[in-house]
Amino acid sequence: MWRKISLRHRLNLMFATLLLVWLAADIGRILINAGPRVQAEARSVSRLTQEFIETSLAGLQDAPKPEEAVISLVSSLQFLRHVRVGLGTNALASAIAEPSDLRTDAPQWFRSLVHAPAAATTIPVVIKGRRLDSIVIVADPSDEIGEIWSEARAQLLAGGALALAVLVTTGVFVQGSLRPLGVAGATLARLEAGDYSARAQESGSPEFVDIAARINRLGDALADLSAANRQLLERVFDAHDEERKAIARELHDEFGPHLFALRANAAILAGRLGPGVDESAAQAALAIRDQVEALQGQNRSTLANLRPAALEELGLAAALDALAEHWRRAEPEVALVLTAADPLADLGPRAKLTVYRFIQEALTNAFRHSGARRIEATLAFEAPTSNAALGDPALAGLRMRVVDDGRGLGPETGAGMGLSGMRERVTALGGEFAFRASPGGGATVEARFGLRD
Repeated sequence: MWRKISLRHRLNLMFATLLLVWLAADIGRILINAGPRVQAEARSVSRLTQEFIETSLAGLQDAPKPEEAVISLVSSLQFLRHVRVGLGTNALASAIAEPSDLRTDAPQWFRSLVHAPAAATTIPVVIKGRRLDSIVIVADPSDEIGEIWSEARAQLLAGGALALAVLVTTGVFVQGSLRPLGVAGATLARLEAGDYSARAQESGSPEFVDIAARINRLGDALADLSAANRQLLERVFDAHDEERKAIARELHDEFGPHLFALRANAAILAGRLGPGVDESAAQAALAIRDQVEALQGQNRSTLANLRPAALEELGLAAALDALAEHWRRAEPEVALVLTAADPLADLGPRAKLTVYRFIQEALTNAFRHSGARRIEATLAFEAPTSNAALGDPALAGLRMRVVDDGRGLGPETGAGMGLSGMRERVTALGGEFAFRASPGGGATVEARFGLRD
């Protein structure tokens, strides 16, 4: 659980915990000192009240009506803070039992927590040697408890406001301080996605500047490796295409004439072994002729795959039209729609061959494996892209897409040699390749690359 919390939230949680601990410690200090403080205040006020009463009683010795003077004295002391004064034998019990809840707004749990018991002092009233009654002084902690409660509540509110202000301030500070780290993470994500032009802004504290510099050096290294890998793939495919051309020349210049000679000789032999000579031998010669003719057809098909003559002789647009017409004749029950943008002639040789091979392999897969009733092939030019993986950002890109309405992708569907070859050719041009299920059923094979050759 802790690992899923971001660093910013961890720091905020740490500051919040420290502030809560400080606030709790401060409130605890007030509560710990509350009991002794209440008792000291009560003893001080009780002692002062006792001295005042004793001094006043000494001055009443010669009063004409001492009883009334004592009552008046006690009445004048009813509004003292922290003590209650009563007269008579029942004053002690009534003073202790008198509720003090109305004299403070502190809750009961707080008064119980402070726990300051009431202390009583009895002063006998003796006038001219005769005891008239008793004055009872009872310490009343309600006022002091109320003051402590107000102080604690004010401290809690002030501490809470201060804690909130500190949290907001530190949150803003931490967020600003960690912003370079988020930028660095976003840059790493772009590098992971293949955008090797991404660079982190070198700002913030020296540690973050150093991290950003290292990320940028990593981006430079990845860009260099990507360029080197692209050049290597280009050389590999160039060598591959040259080898295919060499094999095509061998099949056309060497193997082709031999097949033609075999077919011609088989036809001549069949004519000489006609009816009346050796009919079975003539049939065998005709069979050889037919088999050689089939080999010639296979040879022409292999030549077309190895070296598309239409691409070199007619251009990309006409070669694609011829390829589509071939499939329409071979599979007339399948509707094939080919839509190509006009400026295909502006593509370089490598890009033209990549486009042709992509459409050729995609159509082959769709006709052979999808069971589709309709296939759409589209080539369109797009606006310049900012994704370095798709080529130079200053150049427009080419999108190729072949969509069918067949059975789609099943568990057994995998990336065969054809798809792997298409992916590698598109990657060699710095592009992107995707093979996925179509939303309405069927499959979609798509590629995009910048127009660089």
